[in-house]
Amino acid sequence: NRYLGWPGQAPSYKVGQRIWEQVRDAWVREHGPDLKEFHRRALSLGSVGLDTLRATLV
Repeated sequence: NRYLGWPGQAPSYKVGQRIWEQVRDAWVREHGPDLKEFHRRALSLGSVGLDTLRATLV
């Protein structure tokens, strides 16, 4: 079971999910409900940390 082998996996996944959703919600407030554009821009950044994602998109 991956939760026994790596006990921090589940909480880190949830924290990442919450940050992604906060950035997405801020994007929607600022730019409107075009989630396809939000995802296009987020994915165009490549592999970046969530702080960089937030700073770039919000």
